[in-house]
Amino acid sequence: MNRTSGLLMMGMLAAMLVAGATVVSAQDEEDNRAVNWLTYREAMHAGQSEGKPILLHFTAGYSPICRKMKLETYKDRQVIRYLNRNFAVAMVDIETLPSLARKYKVESLPTLWFLDPEGKALTSINGEVGPQKMLRVTEYIREKIYETTDYKTWLDKRSGH
Repeated sequence: MNRTSGLLMMGMLAAMLVAGATVVSAQDEEDNRAVNWLTYREAMHAGQSEGKPILLHFTAGYSPICRKMKLETYKDRQVIRYLNRNFAVAMVDIETLPSLARKYKVESLPTLWFLDPEGKALTSINGEVGPQKMLRVTEYIREKIYETTDYKTWLDKRSGH
């Protein structure tokens, strides 16, 4: 191999590495754009088929706190990435699906229900959940820490208190 062909080959290799990095970066960017909202049925199916815990966000158009969460919590890049990679997520409008709101005993908005991949209810949270709390709670659920430690104890240990 002469020097010119060697340089050409190195240039082609460098271009391929850059192209590969661009593909990875594009996928990472895709994961960061928006939460991949599913319907209730899709989330239940995805949870089971993909082995992912399920997050049900009960909402209504008239709720200012729900709107705030949509604009803040669900626009946070870390939250988007974590939910898209680790959860089957559904936004359930209680006006459209009141039977689901009754099934999950939703009495205030927003209400978040966390289910295991089989659809078994684990816990719920009422009220606003900001980005940092969302990341903590979803980690607690995804890592199944609830099986050995209650949330407050885990949070205290994690915070170094």
